[in-house]
Amino acid sequence: MSLTTHIASIDMTRRYYIYILIFLTVGCAAPSSYDRDYVSRGIRERCDYELGAAAEPGKLNLPEGVLLADGLTPDEAAAIALWNNAQFQADLAGLGFARADLIEAGMLANPVFSLLFPVGPKLLETKLNWPIEALWQRPHRLAAAEFDAQSLSENLIEHGLGLIRDVHITYAELLLAQERIRLAQEDQRLQNQIADLAQRRFQTGDISELESSIAQVDALKAKDAAIRLSNEVTVIRHRLKILLGITSDEVQLNLTPYSGALPIEALIDELLETALAARPDLRAAELSIEAAGERVGWEKSKIFNFIAIIDGKDKGEEALTVGPGFQLEIPLLNQNSGGVARAQAELEQAARQYETVRQNIILQVNQAHAQYVSRRQEYELWRREVTPSLEDAVDRVEKSFAAGEVSYQGVLEAQRKLLEAHGRQAELAAELQRTAAQLNYSIGKKII
Repeated sequence: MSLTTHIASIDMTRRYYIYILIFLTVGCAAPSSYDRDYVSRGIRERCDYELGAAAEPGKLNLPEGVLLADGLTPDEAAAIALWNNAQFQADLAGLGFARADLIEAGMLANPVFSLLFPVGPKLLETKLNWPIEALWQRPHRLAAAEFDAQSLSENLIEHGLGLIRDVHITYAELLLAQERIRLAQEDQRLQNQIADLAQRRFQTGDISELESSIAQVDALKAKDAAIRLSNEVTVIRHRLKILLGITSDEVQLNLTPYSGALPIEALIDELLETALAARPDLRAAELSIEAAGERVGWEKSKIFNFIAIIDGKDKGEEALTVGPGFQLEIPLLNQNSGGVARAQAELEQAARQYETVRQNIILQVNQAHAQYVSRRQEYELWRREVTPSLEDAVDRVEKSFAAGEVSYQGVLEAQRKLLEAHGRQAELAAELQRTAAQLNYSIGKKII
């Protein structure tokens, strides 16, 4: 009797078992909703930025409405970085691994078909084995993979917020370096004038050679500072361009100065409440606990291993008998105690890690808030009182010089003190922007 004849002799009742197995093994792949759009929505809800489509590596992809030729604002710089930063794009590619893990978690084991050919008096025998324990293990495995995928997406949102912070900080540092160059060049001009006056006074005998030499050295120091700051600007500009994903030397960055940071209206308790609700890394730690809990259930479900069997035997005279059966592993010696214990340890570790992240957020918000308030008070002091008073002093000295009451060297010295005040105010402005960026990151959303 041929194999085709045996298969044709199976009646509808016996085929029913095969149809059940086919139905159970179809549609096991689970789609993932934690993709690039999920990360983009999370960033947009917190900072009003969003991700663009995945671009070709090494190719600059500018967001709509952003033109480098008309000047670059801090917000535009952050938007460009989210679209083009190489490391962030590599991190986003990791979503593919999470999607693959989720698909793998949803798959069921393939049934195993055995065919024993008749030799001599032995008749034809077939068998279909299917590990049925996957039916009660799959929900735990799939849930754990879903929590892991969402946790990864939340961590990527946190990476995006960190990139925005780094761009704003580097942007402020480059603005400060450019202002320092301008002030250093102006200081060099004043120091050269002071050195020339000192040389003429030495020649007329008004001062000693030592005093004249000191003025010459101060002029050389000012020249050295201008050169050093010029190199510093080059380094910081390259660092900002790499953050933005710009590798071409032909692309120029014309920065737009900050309009000024606003005072914080919310109290520290309100900021902490916002941070604990908005920080994506805290949400990721919470999801890790959920995933660990599902893995505990998964490991416990592995205690019982069950294999469903459909057995077919040739009875001769074109008759093939088909009957169901099962194979059950009796958990007497091995109850997967090690796997369960490991999963429970991972659950405890995830819970403790959640508390660690929570405490770190509280510390970061308190520190960032205190630093921002302090820097803003100091910046406002210099902007409203110290620098204007020095400007008034320079104006009075210049008027006194015009009236013949003071020497020109006195005017130059007053102007140098004003330059130092402008330099200090520029440093405080940059520090204020750095602390504002850090505070926004610590809270997990843009508030300044």
